Amino acid sequence: MTRLLNSLLNLLRDARNRLDYPLRQLVRWQRAGFRIAPRLRGDPFAALPAEDRPSAMALADRLIRTYHLEDFAAQTTPINYRENLFYLHLLESALEATPISLPETVRAADVGPSHWFYVQALAAVLRWWQTPRPRQIDLQGYEIDAYRVYADLHSRYDHALGHIRGLTGVTYIPRGFSTQPAAFHLIFMLFPFVFPEDHLKWGLPANLFQPRALLRAAWQSLQPGGALIIVNQGKAEHHAQRALLEAEGIPIRAAFRHDPLLFRYSLDRFVLTACRHA
Repeated sequence: MTRLLNSLLNLLRDARNRLDYPLRQLVRWQRAGFRIAPRLRGDPFAALPAEDRPSAMALADRLIRTYHLEDFAAQTTPINYRENLFYLHLLESALEATPISLPETVRAADVGPSHWFYVQALAAVLRWWQTPRPRQIDLQGYEIDAYRVYADLHSRYDHALGHIRGLTGVTYIPRGFSTQPAAFHLIFMLFPFVFPEDHLKWGLPANLFQPRALLRAAWQSLQPGGALIIVNQGKAEHHAQRALLEAEGIPIRAAFRHDPLLFRYSLDRFVLTACRHA
């Protein structure tokens, strides 16, 4: 009975999404003026257990200094500050676990960034990872549902532009990712949908749920020597993503659960990386 009810619910979601999603693409709602209001006062790690706070603060200080994020730290909210540092540490760990060297000018794609709240971390790691001088970056974020409207009457696109403000070499592209043969040094897929229920809950019609095709497009878009970095939430999603990589014959280079010291989510974050042979 539960399975039948879930199937009916998914059919209803799909019917709604088949109406809502095309309408969003037609209207393309945007409203200027969205900004991140800085509210960083006091200790952003005050809610952590006392035994974890010294380690969290030391790690945060190192990340801020290494990746030159002092201005960002002074101009954002406590939650966005901590989430960006969490993502920065995660991405740093993923790169260190993957045998890749980045050129002086790096081209990267982020597939499905939503409102790109973590873009400061992503741009910083591309620009400063293992280099004393900043790289030139060409970072492109591909979002298939960029015109979803939030409660503040700003669209996902508006929020993304607010988070991008002040960054050079970063572009938010309001369409889905498609194959661009050998175009990128790095491709990121942070929380791609691997279960149809999640895809439908986030407002996308069922016919757009093509996780293997999307994975294949990302893999084929890497330059020789490039790397694919995927992040999933929870063990079930991690194992399903791993099975997709294996089904596509994509060799997994690293797989690990990321330490939740800087930000704790209800589901742990798991990382998978793969390198395309030179």
